[in-house]
Amino acid sequence: MIKNELFRAFANRYFLISLGIGVTIAVAHIFQFVIPDNLEGMQYENLPSVFPNSAFSRWMGAWGYPIHPDLFYFLSPVLATLPFGWSLCSDSKNGYLNQIYTRGRRGRYLAAKALALFVSGGTAVAVPLIVNFVGTACVLPMILPDPVGIGYFMVLPMSFLGELYFENALLYNLAYYGIIFLAGGLMALLAIPLSLPLSNKILAVFAPFAVCTLLAQFTTEGPYYSFAPTTFMRPGQDYGYLLPDQVLAFCMVVVVAAGISCWFLSRKDYVS
Repeated sequence: MIKNELFRAFANRYFLISLGIGVTIAVAHIFQFVIPDNLEGMQYENLPSVFPNSAFSRWMGAWGYPIHPDLFYFLSPVLATLPFGWSLCSDSKNGYLNQIYTRGRRGRYLAAKALALFVSGGTAVAVPLIVNFVGTACVLPMILPDPVGIGYFMVLPMSFLGELYFENALLYNLAYYGIIFLAGGLMALLAIPLSLPLSNKILAVFAPFAVCTLLAQFTTEGPYYSFAPTTFMRPGQDYGYLLPDQVLAFCMVVVVAAGISCWFLSRKDYVS
């Protein structure tokens, strides 16, 4: 069951479309910002007062300018749910859900569905940022961050994992790829509880986008900015330092909501 759901999540055109949109933004950032910024930086590379450009400071995850990072994070809920967020509604409408339930495989099906949603959503969001960093590293040198160059790096020593960033920036990136994958997976899992009242594939895909956008809108300026996945997934922490307890709280809310929804879906009287 798990193998089948994972295959359905990755071997469909919507996953490729989602990945294509994300990678397009990532590659556009390299050509429209990284390369021109590198050419401009070469004019000042001999000045002692100018810290040289680094892949760790100019990739899309670490620098909030120009429009590409904001566009990517804004669309990330859709990128996460597009690959497979529609599947529960689709399975219910085409009779596949009834076939699974009559064979007594409800728990296995729902667990496999949740896992496939989480993995496909995390992958669709994390891969474009990995592509962007690799592409940026092909253009700019991987000069390690230095506290002396504060102002050239958005991460500060007092940021979440800030000490690790200045000690081992590559390990910091790897740690944040895990956080990005987690954010993408959680946004995709939102499709489970939101699919129940909506019963529409398109709405099931875009409803998590609406929820995440509202969360970001109402929490970015306050003390709960780490509660919104589109905010805490930013490696540059340009909206504030990541607060692990708020991230954990968001994880618990999504997991509980998805768990209650799966319990409701497993009830005998739910399937017509």
